[in-house]
Parts: sequence; structure tokens; C-alpha cells
Amino acid sequence: MASANTLTYRYRAQRFNLQMAMRYRLSNGEWSDSSTENISRSGVLFRAREPVPANTQIELRVRMPWELTGARAAEVLCRGRVVRVILPLGEDSPLALAASIQDYRFVNNRDGAVA
Repeated sequence: MASANTLTYRYRAQRFNLQMAMRYRLSNGEWSDSSTENISRSGVLFRAREPVPANTQIELRVRMPWELTGARAAEVLCRGRVVRVILPLGEDSPLALAASIQDYRFVNNRDGAVA
């Protein structure tokens, strides 16, 4: 049994400071344009227009450049949930949302169908 003084180690996926165009929506609503601040295999931090409550389900569409995929540019449809809201500190500071990625699929760019 662990004591109250025992530290728990939590693995955190490596983050990459990549600013990429993306789109997001809540509950099959309208897509909003945005851009990533950083991304990892388990989540993404991105700019948002309005705050969204934590635990809100969210869909993200991110176009991955060929430099990351090793092939032609690919678009990824991710499903997840908002885990944190970062409010602006001033006029020049953006509102940002952190979302965990629960699953993803590659999207066919020609017709938008999920591959």
C-alpha cells in the first residue's frame, strides 16, 4: 500500500511546437478555423475563439505536412475531449484549448471521406 508521501510518476507524451492550420467543432456543430500551438501523440493545444467547458467532446481536423508523414500531405480527423482552457492574459494573448486525443482516422482529401 502506497503512503501519502509516495510520488506517482505519470508518463507524458513528447510535445512538438508545431503551428499548423486546423479546424475544430463541438457535437457535430459548425467547423471553426484555428491553428495548433503544440501537438503530441496524445493531445493538442490550439487557439480557440471561445472558451469550452472541460470534458466537452470535440472533433479536430489537422492537415499533417509531408515533412511529418514522409509521404504526401494527409489530413487526420481526431476525436477527443477538452481537458483544459487557457484564458488570455492580455489583448495580444490568445485563448487556447487543450484537448486529449481519444481516436483518429486519416481522411481522403478529395471527398472528405474518412479512410
